[in-house]
Amino acid sequence: MRKLSEALAYAADPVVLRRSISIALVVGAVLSAANLGAALLLWPWSAGLLAKIAFNCFVPFTVSSVSAAANREKGR
Repeated sequence: MRKLSEALAYAADPVVLRRSISIALVVGAVLSAANLGAALLLWPWSAGLLAKIAFNCFVPFTVSSVSAAANREKGR
């Protein structure tokens, strides 16, 4: 449990958080454009489409945060 709390604290560090959010927005935008391209051109966007866009950002955010915490642990 201690390692998990340390990893979460590290992932919440402002520098790591800023980097993870930046990566998530860029990768999420690319994923959304590639996977949802035509649907993004239709207005108004449905709640389902917004959920897919959010998920496309959430996944790279999670991967980036977990990778940062794992690399920190590895470097100790």
